[in-house]
Amino acid sequence: MSESGQSPIGKILREAREEQGMTLEDAAARLRLMHRQIEAMETDDFESLGQTVFARGFVRNYARLLGLAPETLLARMEGAPAEPTAVSHAEPPLPRSWLSSPWLILLLLGLLVVVAAPVALYLWLNSEGEDGLGTHVPSVAQVRPPPVTAPPAAKPVEAPPPITQPAPVPPAVPEAASPVPVEASAPVAPETPAASGVLHIEFGEESWVEIKDASGRMLVRQLYPPGSSVDANGHPPFDVVIGNAGQARMTYNSRPIDLKPFIAVTVARFTLEE
Repeated sequence: MSESGQSPIGKILREAREEQGMTLEDAAARLRLMHRQIEAMETDDFESLGQTVFARGFVRNYARLLGLAPETLLARMEGAPAEPTAVSHAEPPLPRSWLSSPWLILLLLGLLVVVAAPVALYLWLNSEGEDGLGTHVPSVAQVRPPPVTAPPAAKPVEAPPPITQPAPVPPAVPEAASPVPVEASAPVAPETPAASGVLHIEFGEESWVEIKDASGRMLVRQLYPPGSSVDANGHPPFDVVIGNAGQARMTYNSRPIDLKPFIAVTVARFTLEE
């Protein structure tokens, strides 16, 4: 499956593992695979890993574990375009500092709230007290008595004019407000993305199933009784774990999938791609 002039995929994986001081047993334990499956990938024996989709899933997970770019290796495997692609080593993740720990950040935020809340309450109470004093304390002004003047001379009292009753004014009739038509907007149906893959599993005996799609969303996580079945819709690749897998039958888009190559003891763990 390797092109002329380029190192085989298995050699690239083996050299990357040896540079990191990782043994075959360590790689198998971290990937939850068997020893022979790791050896098959490092010797380019991908046919012994089962169908092509499973072999590509194993190589993808192994490359990510070793810090390699999986797309460059998958492009050289069976079923991928024949254009040569360069294999580049991904930069190892930077060591996480204790300063970036989420627990430390939450602790600092809690301390900030504990310190800031009393200070804010004190400032608020003081501001209210000052406003109250400024509102209710009247200003003091000097009041001078009015000047004393002589009373005016008395004028003769004239008879008041006759009182006439004004004509009653009819009450104004309010005009009826014309109703404003309200345009009803048609409800917009939410758009739902269509799933691109359907996994169907039937159980002959009691079995535990976990299935995640490409976004990491948990599609299925449940214990199923004998004789039951389940359908999972989502976007590949899927991370699948099936307990008591020897008693389960699986199809992907109505295509049967052989679970035997992935069963360790009684549990099958694998990645299913398109």
